[in-house]
Amino acid sequence: LRGNQGRKGPPLREEIDIGMQPNRTAIRLLVTLVLAGGAVVACTVPVFRYALDHWPPDPYRLEAPAGWLEGEQGAGLRKLLAEKRVKLEINPLAQDGAPARLLMPGDGPEVWSGVLDESAASLLDSPARRDLVRRILSGESMVWIMVTSGDEEKDREFEKTITERLDYLQTVAAIPEQDPTDPENKLGPGPELRVGFSFIRIARNDPAEQVFLRMLAGQKQELLAKQDPFGAVVFGRGRVLGAWPAEELDEEGLDEVSLFLLGACSCRVKFQNPGWDLALTLDWDESLLASQMEADQREEPGKEVEIVDSEPAREVPAAPELIRIDGGANPSGSDGEKDERPARASRISGPIISALVALLGVMSCVCVFASRSRAKGS
Repeated sequence: LRGNQGRKGPPLREEIDIGMQPNRTAIRLLVTLVLAGGAVVACTVPVFRYALDHWPPDPYRLEAPAGWLEGEQGAGLRKLLAEKRVKLEINPLAQDGAPARLLMPGDGPEVWSGVLDESAASLLDSPARRDLVRRILSGESMVWIMVTSGDEEKDREFEKTITERLDYLQTVAAIPEQDPTDPENKLGPGPELRVGFSFIRIARNDPAEQVFLRMLAGQKQELLAKQDPFGAVVFGRGRVLGAWPAEELDEEGLDEVSLFLLGACSCRVKFQNPGWDLALTLDWDESLLASQMEADQREEPGKEVEIVDSEPAREVPAAPELIRIDGGANPSGSDGEKDERPARASRISGPIISALVALLGVMSCVCVFASRSRAKGS
């Protein structure tokens, strides 16, 4: 995301497909398009939430020997896919001894190859992925993931850049105001809509996360070959917006990517947006319904308390009551005075306006009579 100015070495290539080669110019173009498009379609749902509601993950492809697929271990994998409603394209191989491969959607790279056994389900699951899903279902807007290099000084500096900037954004960032009565912006089942940033650190040499790290790098597998840390951001139903080396992901880049995901969603077609999907063992529809129920249960205690009933003796119409919820407990304070002044002004303004109208009428009559008198005298 860092621009060409002040950067050592050859200038960065700027490509339109920022899902594969993201840079600051392209991200800024995206933000501009989002803001402009949002004004046209009047969609105020943030990008991260629209993706969670409407964008199912693209299926990975598994090439596996037909004999293994028809056996007991293959049946176990198929059962898992059916129970969790995981989309996985399975291509049987005629040769039983042929190595199996797991490939990313479309023309994506290979993320695993080898001999399948009873642990085949681990290709779609890992501790970091379960943690990632838990954070998204809890309402986090996005999850930033840092992959360490093994160099403690580099890793510590990069982690500090990410975490400090996310802490700052947490205090200043906001999502577009939502109109619950607008059917165009109706949210699907899921957690409470809010601004939330998460951070996960994964060791590059973690044996349980090797397949996941290749998925995270996507088309930029060279990030894993270099001994430098890199960062990626995940949102929606496990969609990666992009992955960037530490030298390209500075504070401004973190701001631009984060604000893009928090901004109003302008393009509702998934393939026109940057990024790629992770393979996750999860029934998203069922999990989002469960998350919605948990959010509703957390709100129940607050619903039992009616604020407007705290002052039952007050004889004020219902509409002003809603305006003065915050000042009701302190009638002598400044808030109470602000609430009362508009009422007094509205009672006084009527007579004043009537008097002014009457005065203008009298003045008009005087002018008419005066002009007629002058006309007669002439």
